[in-house]
Amino acid sequence: MTRVEININPKILRWAREEAGYDQSEIAGRVDITVDRYKLWENEGKNIPLGKLKTIANTYQRQLAVFLLPTVPDKIFKPKDYRNLSSTESRLSPKTLGVIREVTYLRETAFELHGETYWKERYEWIDNAKIKVNDSASFSLQLRELLNISIEDQMKWGTENEAYRNWRSAVEDRLGIFVFQFAMPMNEVHGFCSNNAYPYAIVTNSNHSYAGRIFTIFHELAHILRQQSGMCLFENATEKQKDEWECNEFAGYFLAPEQFIEKTYDLRAITHYASKLKISREVYLRRMKEENKISNTMFFNLLDEIKTTYKPKTKKGFVKPEVKSRASRGVTFFTMILDAMYSNQISYTKASNALDLNISTLLREV
Repeated sequence: MTRVEININPKILRWAREEAGYDQSEIAGRVDITVDRYKLWENEGKNIPLGKLKTIANTYQRQLAVFLLPTVPDKIFKPKDYRNLSSTESRLSPKTLGVIREVTYLRETAFELHGETYWKERYEWIDNAKIKVNDSASFSLQLRELLNISIEDQMKWGTENEAYRNWRSAVEDRLGIFVFQFAMPMNEVHGFCSNNAYPYAIVTNSNHSYAGRIFTIFHELAHILRQQSGMCLFENATEKQKDEWECNEFAGYFLAPEQFIEKTYDLRAITHYASKLKISREVYLRRMKEENKISNTMFFNLLDEIKTTYKPKTKKGFVKPEVKSRASRGVTFFTMILDAMYSNQISYTKASNALDLNISTLLREV
């Protein structure tokens, strides 16, 4: 059988690799060629076996047709990096870059369904909110009114899982901001937000605890109110990072107001108070420090003690595709796509791509 070789624009090969987060040696290994030969492909774009190009396309999760374009597509928008990592550590993994691409596609799909006017009206509340964003106490009250969730409601919820679902639904339904969740490396990113275009979105890391994801929602919401798109590893924030530090302070104050912070040096008591508020023990500890109810020495001693109590997260068993899709995209987006499909606003194929479900599964959901 004759081997088919094709010529392409070499710049597209480099663009696709960099957008996917791989280095040249990794891809050379995937297609079983030397690094020097792969570099030649990126420099010249000539005599590339079609089978090898298909392997590359599958690795990057791109359609083969993309590599046959005459010009290089635009780079995908990436949120500003607030993670306080070294240049070596800050490189985004293929997993995280894949999530950024996926979220961009989901946002574009939602925009196409409703248009600019709809989304612009959804965010009219932000103009008033931005005035108070630097006043945590005042804005926390306003935000709770917007979300229609009081501190008493928050404390009545039974579990962190329930709290996360309720906060997520409120932010989506009442603020118009999607809250997606996808698995990403925990040492790389806790979450990110994008407000460069309509609709806005917050992304939490499903590898994080529910309490961690709750904090991420409001940390990222603070970025959005500052007209910022950001990628965050909020536990790494220092006071020198003004924006990141203040977003941490806002999220902490909103979830744990001053009057609900009790002074204690007992880890069991900290666990109890944090559990009532459905926040992590670290957040409760930081709130005590911010309210000057604990010394720096005691803060770090207790923080170290908390870290020793954590156990590795156990992997879940098989999850049905439709359950996974609804969990990652959120009920709001999931329902939006099903409604659009049912009313013939989008094709079954488009809905299938948006929800990452095959058509037969989609039909069972309608």
